Amino acid sequence: MRVLMICPPYRLSLTNFPLGLAYIAAAVLKRGHEVSVIDMDAYNYPMDEYVRRLKEFEYDVLCVGGMITAWNFIEFTVNTVKRLKPEVKIVVGGGIISSTPESFISRTQADVGVIGEGEETMVELLDVFERGKSLDTVTGIVFRDHDGSLKCNPDRPAIKDPDTIPFPAWDHFEVAKLYSRYPSHHSLLRATRQLTIYTSRGCPYQCTFCYTEKQVRQRSIDNLMAEIEELKGRYGVRFFLIADDLFVVKRDRTIRFCEEMIRRKMNVRWSATGRCNLVDAEFLRLMKAAGCEFMGLGIESGSASVLKAIKKNQTPEQIVKAVKMVSRAGIVPGGTFILGLPPETPQTVRETVEVYKKINSYRTHVNRFFYATPYPGTPLYDEMVAKGKIKDQIAFFRELSRHGDAVDFVINCTEAFGDEELRKTKENIEKEVFKDFVQKHPVFALRQFLSQKTFWRKVETILIRIKMRGLRDTLEFLWIKLKVKLKLIPDPYTRRWAEITQKNYHTAQNMVEGDVPTF
Repeated sequence: MRVLMICPPYRLSLTNFPLGLAYIAAAVLKRGHEVSVIDMDAYNYPMDEYVRRLKEFEYDVLCVGGMITAWNFIEFTVNTVKRLKPEVKIVVGGGIISSTPESFISRTQADVGVIGEGEETMVELLDVFERGKSLDTVTGIVFRDHDGSLKCNPDRPAIKDPDTIPFPAWDHFEVAKLYSRYPSHHSLLRATRQLTIYTSRGCPYQCTFCYTEKQVRQRSIDNLMAEIEELKGRYGVRFFLIADDLFVVKRDRTIRFCEEMIRRKMNVRWSATGRCNLVDAEFLRLMKAAGCEFMGLGIESGSASVLKAIKKNQTPEQIVKAVKMVSRAGIVPGGTFILGLPPETPQTVRETVEVYKKINSYRTHVNRFFYATPYPGTPLYDEMVAKGKIKDQIAFFRELSRHGDAVDFVINCTEAFGDEELRKTKENIEKEVFKDFVQKHPVFALRQFLSQKTFWRKVETILIRIKMRGLRDTLEFLWIKLKVKLKLIPDPYTRRWAEITQKNYHTAQNMVEGDVPTF
C-alpha cells in the first residue's frame, strides 16, 4: 500500500530527529509497502503549500501522530485529508492517542488510533486494510465501528526485543541533507554532524508529571554499535544525542556500553539522560572516557517536600552531590526545573532557588524554569481534572497545542499562587539565579549572554551554518531572512500552526473544493 507519513511541526529545529515515525516507516518498508513523508517540523510549509501537497500526493493510508502539543495541527490534517480524499484510511498515533485514546478519535474523522508502540500495529493495520479484514482482530487500537460508536481493542504487549525493529528509515527523512547537518555544538570549532538515537525504551520511575512507558526494554550492545557504525559511515555523524527516557537506568548495561565504545575505538561524542540518585564518580569517569560530554538530569525541584509529593525518589542533597560529580568527571551537567507543582509554596520556591544557587558552582550555564504542565496520561493531569482546574479537556488540549512548550504558562496547578503571581515568581527567580551565576562564573555568564541574540552570536551562527551546510545553503538562508526583514514574505521560521481557527478550516475547505490559492 502507499502510505503518507506526516511529522508535525513542534519547535521548528532539526535538533531531534523524529525517531518514532522513522522506526514505523522502517517497519512498513520492510513489509514491502511504499512510504512518502511530509516533514513539517523541518519545512514548516504555509497552509496553501501544505494542503497542495496533501492533495497532490498519491496515497492509500495517511499516518500522522505525535505529542498532545501537536493537537491543533493533527486535527487540521485529519479533517482536511478526509475532505480531500474520503477513501484514504487515516491512522493517528503517538502520545496524542496513547495518553487519552478516545478523545481525539471522537472529535475528528480519523479511522484508527494506535495505542502504544506503533511498529507492529501499523504493519498489521496495513494488512487489514489491504485485505479488507475486520479491525476487531488488531490489538492496541481504538477505532470507529460501523455504527459510529468508538471501540477500544485489548492492549498490545510491548515489543520485548527492540533488536527485532529495523533501523530507522533515515533516508526518507533526509538525514543526509538536513538532520545530520544540525550542529552538535553552538561553537564553530566544536560543531560537527549529530543525530538522535534510542538505546532503550521506558523508565521505571513513577514521577507524577511524566507520561513515559514504565516497562524498560534495552537494545543489545552489538545492535547499538552496528547502528552507530552505520551512521558514522553513511552520514558522517560524530555526535549522538541519546534520547532514552533514562539512559543510566541499568548500571551494568551502561558500563558495558561504555566499555564497548572504548574497546572499538568508536571515536564519537554523545549526550545522555541521567538521574541524580543513580550516578557515582567512578561510573561517570567511565562515561567521560567513552565520549559522554553532556548529561541531562531531571532535577525538577530543590524542595524535599515537593520531590516527595511528585514521587521523584531523590533528595536535594542527592541533586547537589550528583551535579558536582558530573561536573568533576568532565561532563556538562544539565538540569530541568519545574515551577508550580501542586505542593508549591513561597517556601518551597525559596528552597529550590537555594539548591539552584548551590549547583551554580558546578555548572557552565543556567536554564529557564518550566511551568508544571499536566499532560494527559499522568497523575498530575488526573489531579487537575479532579480538582476542577481542567473542565473542558478538549479545550485544554487545544490550549496546550497553542503554547507548545512548558516554558509558557498554560495552567496554575498550585493553591498558593495566583496566575499572575506565579508568572512574576518565575520571572524573578530566573533573574535571581542568573545574577548568582554571574557572580560565580562571570566568564561563563558572558559566554552565555553572547550565545543569545547578540551581533557576535549572529556572526558565529552564520559561520557554523557555512561549516555544516555549505556556502550556497547559507546564502539562500540569508536571502530569506533579508526578505522577511523587508516584509516581502512572512517568516517561514515562526510557528505557523500554533492555533487553528475556524477561518483556517474555511480556507482549507475552499482549497479542497477548488484550486489551491497562493497567499
